[in-house]
This record gives sequence, structure tokens and C-alpha cells, in this order.
Amino acid sequence: MPLDPKEALPAWFLGPRAENADLLERLVVEALRDHVFWRRNYHPEDGFSIREMDKRREGYESSVAVLTQELLGLLAELKRDVPFFSGRYKGHMIAEQTIASQIGYFATMLYNPNNIAAEISPVTTRLELEVAGDLARMIGYPATSWGHLTSGGTVANFEALWLARSVRYLPVAAAGAANDLGLDLEVGLADGSSAPLGGLRLWDLLNIPVEASLDLWERLRRSAGPAEAQRALADHSLATIGYQEYSRRLALDYGDPLPAGVVLVAATAHYSWEKIVRALGIGSNQLVYIPLDTCYRMDPDALWERVSELVRHRQPILACVSVCGTTEESAVDRLDQVLEVRARAARELGATFHLHSDACYGGYAAAMTRTADGKSRPGEAIRRSTGEIWPDDKWIRAIAALGEADSVSIDPHKMGYVPYSAGAILVRDGRTRHLVASEPPYLSPAVNGGQDVEQFLGRYILEGSKPGAAAAAVWLSHKAIPLDERGYGFLIERTMAGSRRLHAALARAKLAPFRLVLLPAPDINIVCYVVTHPSLDTLTSLNALNERIFQELSLARKSGAPEYIVTRTRLRSPMYDGAIVPLLDELGVPVAEWKASGPEGLVVLRSTVMDPFLDSPAPGPDHVAGYVAALGRACTAALG
Repeated sequence: MPLDPKEALPAWFLGPRAENADLLERLVVEALRDHVFWRRNYHPEDGFSIREMDKRREGYESSVAVLTQELLGLLAELKRDVPFFSGRYKGHMIAEQTIASQIGYFATMLYNPNNIAAEISPVTTRLELEVAGDLARMIGYPATSWGHLTSGGTVANFEALWLARSVRYLPVAAAGAANDLGLDLEVGLADGSSAPLGGLRLWDLLNIPVEASLDLWERLRRSAGPAEAQRALADHSLATIGYQEYSRRLALDYGDPLPAGVVLVAATAHYSWEKIVRALGIGSNQLVYIPLDTCYRMDPDALWERVSELVRHRQPILACVSVCGTTEESAVDRLDQVLEVRARAARELGATFHLHSDACYGGYAAAMTRTADGKSRPGEAIRRSTGEIWPDDKWIRAIAALGEADSVSIDPHKMGYVPYSAGAILVRDGRTRHLVASEPPYLSPAVNGGQDVEQFLGRYILEGSKPGAAAAAVWLSHKAIPLDERGYGFLIERTMAGSRRLHAALARAKLAPFRLVLLPAPDINIVCYVVTHPSLDTLTSLNALNERIFQELSLARKSGAPEYIVTRTRLRSPMYDGAIVPLLDELGVPVAEWKASGPEGLVVLRSTVMDPFLDSPAPGPDHVAGYVAALGRACTAALG
């Protein structure tokens, strides 16, 4: 029977009023009873360790009483938590979880598998690799890709740059290894030609395309044998000898050392990228921010100018990070145009770089572009479904380009609607993972019954322990809600249509004497705006008003629960220089005043719309009208 997503949507969540409580309870009991049955039938001849008479003893009853009392206290405390399930929550990038993911997590948590190796997680390791395959197909990756789950987007992005650096420096190590082994190998260059490896300069070695680098790695292994090749590579590897010795050797081997390699990021990049380059030893000074266009996306022309400048100075580019769904505005970079910049740089400048898409927030939007049979879904079909003029074909091309990025990070615990913690890293060429492999002896596949090495995730990843329950949660949610127009595509369409409805309502809102100045309509589902008033004549006073509105509409409210919950961010110079001028003009704030504001920046109110029922409120409450009315009351209270 074909899945009708409109009819299925009410079954996907517990509901803001716990409307599906009976369903969730039945599934929880089923999972618990099944686990109990498994325990009781595992070697039943072992007998019982806890006897009925033990349960009658004073110490047992006292322990149960303490547990019950403390649980009641915990439950009371948890009611002070954030109501992510409510249509009144329009704060951060989080909503309630799908019933499927909750049950998958609960059922698997009882078994407590650790997905570091199939020896201790034979079922959920397989499920994790299936989840990675699901996500890879959703974004258009080939069957030769690879991926896994992480604790979140920060670790996923860390691994992406860790892998990117390994690929970028691989030809340098391969040149040293080939020389030691007496091998004469050829390698493909950025401009499409090929040349003997031994005759290349350092600049050329650091601009070998990803596929050519991995092809070189395979040729070296075939020529010398895997073990000998690995030993020779390790003798020249940055990962083995470290930055200090590596820099010394480069200076000796190549004479004129190059400037430090840089990582290019969109000016809207998540703050974790600065932590990542510090932790990897690349250095925060080597993080280069690319200006934005007026829609808060990376400016491809500015990217080309910066790439050209770096090439003129012979400064290597380790990676470029584009964003699919920015944290503040949910903007989607034109990844297709970023790819064109890289292709042009290879063709005209002989330079290239690893291209990563940070799609931690927006990655699941790719489900909208997939039909039930896995084919590409045209923009016109999506527009008919949303009832909006959005998305345009440029957005479709940007999302389709995810399949051409070298790596992509996606967070199922954001728009996958699954419990924390569940991030994901995908690499287009699965061979990349072998460059960072390590072999802990107590988990070696050779001593674990000859298990498939690909089921041994620990050898390829950063984390040493990871919950199999997270993999089961994502896996079951994907089974119940397909990653195409019938499932997640429809779910995310609803949130995007709802965000557009909210954006339009705010644009029409008559809150005089207050006036709303909105950022452009969102690429995904985050609505941002600034409230102003005729009495405000400085950026500081404008920020103070918006900060007080945030206080009225957040859990930081001094008295009583807020009517609605929003959050806020700050747009600062120089990161937002390319995008913010139209916004400042409407607010009457001089650009010079904003640039001089330093860390204060401009306070912007921010509402994330992950409620799939917002666009079609009947018969439920109209939280768009309610939000606008509450905002008006908050403005008055804040000014007072």
C-alpha cells in the first residue's frame, strides 16, 4: 500500500498533547517484555541470582524506596526542562523526536551495545552502516562512499577535516615513500594531466585532486605490498612524525617551504570550526572566512578572489567548508557554484582543495529532492506540494551538489528528529578512511573470529565508545519515515512551509509604534528579524530592546512562563560585512557604528520552525497568529 504522508504524519510523533500516548506506551511495554523474554531464555539452566525472598529483605525494600523517591524528584525537576514538543517552542534547532527513534533507542538501550566493533555490537554496527548508506543515497553519493555516526556535528566536522588533511598531505608522504622504495610512480594533477611523482615540487604535491591521491595510494600498495607501503608511508606521514619534525623535513627536502596551509570557511560557519583547527594543530590564524552575499550565503565571487590570491602567494588550501543550513539563518550556500570555483581553480590555476559541506542542520532537506524510487524530484513538484513559490531551481541545484562534495556532515538529532546524540560524517570516496586507520590489538578482527574488517568501526574513527542505541534510533526512524518525498521530505516540507508562513505574517504584522525588519525569507526554516522603535537612536539601545524582548520570550523570563519561546543571535563584523548592509539601512544604523560595535554586534531575534503542524493549524491552535500577538505584548513590556 503506498504511503500517504499526510495521513501518516500524525503517527510519527507523540504529539504536543501526548495524543499518541497509548501507542508509545504499547511499544515501550512490547520492547521491555521482549528484552525480559530474551534474558529469561538465555541459558535457562543458570537459574536465578535474585530470589523472591531477597526482595522481602529490609535492605532491598529500602533501596527500592530510595530509588522511587529519587525518581519522583527527578521527574519533578524535568518538568522545568524545555518544552521542545510544543508548537510554542520556536527556539533552537531541536524539536520532539519521532516515536520510531524513541522506541529504537529505548529498546536498544536495554542491550547497551557499543558500536566500536561488531564483537560487542554485532547488530547495531550493521545498522549504523546501513544508516550511513541511507544518508549517502539521500544526498546522491555513489556506492563507493562510506560513513558512520558520531556524537554530533562537531565530531563529524572534526573527522572531515582530519580526513581532508590526510588526503591533502598523502602525495607528499607517497613521494618520500616511493623514493625510499625505489619506485617510479605517476600521479594525476589538478589540471587533468599526469607527471612522475618524484619530479614534482611541494606546491604540486599539495594540489593533487582527492581521487588522484587515493589512486596513488593504491598504486603504491600494489607496487610495494600493503605492509611495506604502509611502513614507508608512516616514515613520511604527518600523523606519525608530527608538525615540528614534518616542517623540518619539508624544509630540508624541498628547500623553500610554503606558507602555512589554510582552511576556507563561509563567514556563517559554526563556531566549532575554530575549535577544530586549533585541536588539529592547524591554528585558528589559518581559518580564512569568505564573505557573504545579501542572502547570507558564501559569495562564490569572493571565494574565487580569495583562492586566486592564495595561489599567487603559493599558500596551500587544505579544505573549503561550505554550509547547507547555517546555524543562525538556515541559509544554504550555492554549493554548485562553489564546485565551479574549485573546477576553475584546477583548470586555470593548477590548484585544488578538499570540499566539505557542513550540512549538519540542512542535510535532511535533501529528502525533499528524492522520489519514492530514489530518483531526483523536480522543483516544480516540491512547489506544488508546499504551495509556495519556494524552493527555486537554484536551491535545488545547491542541494543536488551535495553528492559532489568530498565529505558531508549531517546531524540526525536535528532535522532527523531523533534523540541526542547522533551526528554523521560521510565521505564520497570510501578509500579515504584507510588513511587514518589504527589497530587496537584487543579489538583486532583477526582475533575476533575473522569478522569483516568493515564491521570494525573503531579502527577508522575518532571516538572510542559510541552507543549502539543511537544507531538503532536513526535506523528505525528511517524505516518508519523514508528519506524521500513520502517521509522526511514531506515532514521537512511542512516545516519550511510553516517558516514561510511565519515570515510572511511577521512582514505583515501591525505592531506600531514598533516595526519589524526581517532578514530574507529562509532557505530552510529559521526566521530572523529585528524589532525597532522610533525612540531608538543608537545601536546599543536597539540591541537592548531586542535583548529584553528575548528575555520576555525565553525561559529566562523573570516571572511566569513565556507565551512563546524564541532565541537570539548576534551578527558581528567582519563576518557579516557582505550581507548586513541592507538590514542596517532599514534599521537606520550606520555601517560604521555597527563595525565599531565589536562583540556586541547586532542582536537578531531568531525562531526555528521545526513544528510540522505550523503550516496547517486547524483544528489545532494557530501558533502563527499567537506568536505575532505575543511578540507585540513582549515588545510593549520590553520597552516599558
